[in-house]
This record gives sequence, C-alpha cells and structure tokens, in this order.
Amino acid sequence: MALDEKRRQKKLAKKAAERKARQASKSSSARTDSAALAAQFPIGDCLVPTSLFEEGIGHVVLTRALPGGDVAVAGFLVDTYCLGVKNALYRVFSSTEFEFYRRQIEQHTPLESIHPSCLRKLVEGAVRYARDLGFQPHSDYARAARLFGDIDAAACPVRYSYGKDGKPFYINGPNETFAQSRRILETLARNLGPDGFHHLTAIGSPEERALAAPDRSVHLISYQISDEPLGDSAYARLPQSVKDELEELYYQVTDNPREAIAALGPMIERYPDVPQIHNHLHAAYTVLGDKANAQRVLDETLERFPDYLFGRIAQANDCLQRGEIDRIPEIFEGNYDLKLLYPERECFHTSEVLHFGAVMARYFHARGEKDRAEMYYKMLHQIDPNHQTTHMIHRLLHSTRLAALLRKLAAKR
Repeated sequence: MALDEKRRQKKLAKKAAERKARQASKSSSARTDSAALAAQFPIGDCLVPTSLFEEGIGHVVLTRALPGGDVAVAGFLVDTYCLGVKNALYRVFSSTEFEFYRRQIEQHTPLESIHPSCLRKLVEGAVRYARDLGFQPHSDYARAARLFGDIDAAACPVRYSYGKDGKPFYINGPNETFAQSRRILETLARNLGPDGFHHLTAIGSPEERALAAPDRSVHLISYQISDEPLGDSAYARLPQSVKDELEELYYQVTDNPREAIAALGPMIERYPDVPQIHNHLHAAYTVLGDKANAQRVLDETLERFPDYLFGRIAQANDCLQRGEIDRIPEIFEGNYDLKLLYPERECFHTSEVLHFGAVMARYFHARGEKDRAEMYYKMLHQIDPNHQTTHMIHRLLHSTRLAALLRKLAAKR
C-alpha cells in the first residue's frame, strides 16, 4: 500500500508540474503579445541617450523584468526637434538578447538611466509636440507605450523643451524618401509659415528636388550623395587594377605610411592627372610627421588641381591645426555648403560630404559658433553615424561641453 501511494503521489506531482508548465507557457505567450500584461511586472531599465536634446534624436528604452528571466522592452526612436516618435517596438528578449540590443544602441551614443516618470514624460511630450505640428507617432507607438502601465509622468519634476532655438528643426533621416521629406516640409510650411521652422536636408537629382520642394516657400540647397565613383573624372578612367591598388594604399597610409609613400611616388608619375593619388601622398607624409614634404605635396596638389575639394579640405585642416581660422573663408570662397561651392555639381561622394562637414564643424567650433558646428555634426550623424569622422566631431563638440560643465560645477564649490 505504501508503494502504491508513493506511485500515486509521483503521478499527481508530474501532472501538477505539467499543468504549471502549460500555464507558464500560456502566460509567457500572453506577455510576448501584450505590453499591457507585461506592465504589471517590476520596472527594470529606463535609458535615454546622454546627449538626446543636443543631438535631437535617439533611442529611449523602458524594460520590465518578467518571470523566468526574460525582459519586456519598449523602445522609442525619439526626435525631440520635430517629428516625435519616429519608430517604436515592443519585444520580449532574453537577458542576453537585451544586452546585445543595448550594446547596439550604445555603439552610437552613451545611455544614462532616468526616473521612469521622466522617461514617460519625455516620450509623451515629444509625441504631443509633434502632433501640434501635424505629425503622428509611429504606428507601433501605441502598442509599445502600453508598457508604461501605471507610471505617473506627472511625478517627474523635469521640464523638457522640444524643437531647436525655439522652433521645430527638421533633419531628413537616411530612411526617408524624397516624397516623405516633401510632405514633412509642406506640413511645416502650411502650419507654421516658411519662416516658422528650421530644416537641414540633402536631396537628390533635379527631378527629386522638384518633387521634394515644388513650392518656392520651401527652399532647399540640395544634392545627391553617392558611394559610387563620380562622373567622368580621371579616377573613373583608371584601370580597375590600379583602383584596387589605390584602395589598398588608402589603408596603408595609416598602417604603414613609408611603404605607401614608396608605392604612391611611381603611381603619380604614371597617372599625374589623378588628384586622389596626390592626396594620399600628402596624407602619408602627414601621418609620418614629415611636415616639410606634406606641405610640399599639398602646395603642388593645390597648384595643379585648384578646385580639388580634398586639397581644399587638407589646406583647411592645416590652417585649423595652426590656429589660422581666418583663412578658412578664403579657402572655400566664402561658401559653407558644397552646392554653393560647386554649383555645377549635382552629386557628391559620401566621403566628400563627411570630410567637408567635419572641417566646417571644426571651423565654427573654433569660432565659438556652437549651434552651427552642431548643425554640421548632425549632418554627419545622419549620413554615417558610425564613421570615424562623425565620432571625431562628436568627441570634439561634446567633450568640450562636458569640460565646460565640469568647470562650472567646480566654480560653484
């Protein structure tokens, strides 16, 4: 009898365990599908970019800890300057998956923790600001926002201000089509008037520009940006084998400048009309610390190719390095936009836009015009947030701000 009773108890325990597992599976499935159900669990992380209001856009993340170790995540791509919540998601991640997701965000910008009430207030404030301008949040916003649950935004003492310098500031994103940019600009112009907002856009061909801004009240200085070799240039006519060699030398300039110099000299003799080769040689001497030869090659490059953009950029960087900032307007003929500098061109290579934007950011930073420097940084960030040039300008602008803040705090002690 005792043995039969033990067997019966084991069977009952097994059935109870199976029933519990089914219930847990059901509960987990419900939580995966419903942010509202997940909102009953404890709050985990409340993360925002440290420079969200300086950069105007960034990922805001709220998590809740689910039973079993999973993490319910609501993520919002928040544009504090104009469009509110541009993207949103609700997902249930494992702890490992969430850490990967978090690291992906932190590759672009550092994150900091804030109070849950402030996170909700920040996100909902951005949504209200955008709605007042005529823009609705992303279609997944309502679902993701259910994870807020009973978080009380009114408990946050922080006051958030949206827009830039008292006006909406629209920067077209890399995933926005020209038609979308047109609709956004038309909405802003219709609701605020042509002078009621700021905008920074890079738009493509003449046909696309006509589509994007058919009305003179919305004026764009615009051009196409491409990763492909441009036009009927001397570089484009090089044999493919030489292009491949030149691409390898581009990296060798940094890693082994002496070997790069040895290879670039004969290449210039064979192809004297290709300014990129001269530019690589100047860069190699610069990396090597050979200032005399670097200056000699730069002077020769500018004399032979006076309109070569990278020659001008190299000259401007040299002037900035020496503190000769008053020479920059002369180098670029008083033009601070590529289309104004080269009005006949409809397309620029990505590297041209990035390096020109970087030198402009450095110039205006040196002049103390922080907002204009920040504008060029935002352009770099929109084009390629992971490029080393973008990171360099971010460090220049934001480390300076941090140092100023630390000095201010120290002065108050």
